[in-house]
Amino acid sequence: MSENPYSPPQARDEIRLPSEPLVFSGTPASRNAGPKGLGGWLILVAIGLVVTPIKLGLLLTNTFVPLFKDGTVQALTTPGSEHYHPLWTLIIGYEVVGNSVFALCFIGLTVLFFSRSRRFPRLYIVTLLANLAFLLGDEFIGSQIPALASSDNIESVGEIAKSLIACCIWVPYMLVSKRVKNTFA
Repeated sequence: MSENPYSPPQARDEIRLPSEPLVFSGTPASRNAGPKGLGGWLILVAIGLVVTPIKLGLLLTNTFVPLFKDGTVQALTTPGSEHYHPLWTLIIGYEVVGNSVFALCFIGLTVLFFSRSRRFPRLYIVTLLANLAFLLGDEFIGSQIPALASSDNIESVGEIAKSLIACCIWVPYMLVSKRVKNTFA
């Protein structure tokens, strides 16, 4: 090649193609179907599915077990005691049963996710929306108890915000994503 960039192009060696014909893998529909498998953004879903039951288990053991052991639950739920309110029984039971059920739901979802069950996306959406409703119900019941209504509830508002953000991200993703459609078909 000459050093002058303005000189006309010089002939190059001819292009040599292999003697066998070009072959495309699969059908055009399969080539254009999009990504498949437990990759991409589904990795974040997998992490959430594994972490959530652990987080809920720790919440139950670190928060509620001590309340039952040290007599706090009895003081809150016994009529006539200083801190008694009739809704304490409801909210404590609601939280213990609800968090236990959601821990089991997320364990089941984890099994469905890794087995690539076609039921996973729909059940995941239902669980996310049910969790948001559960947190809103918990906040509503808690606001009816004067001791909780007057306290700073930044933690519960933060949990509701996280659940709402998760719903806003993962519900549309489960409904629209080609990877989800191809993986859980």
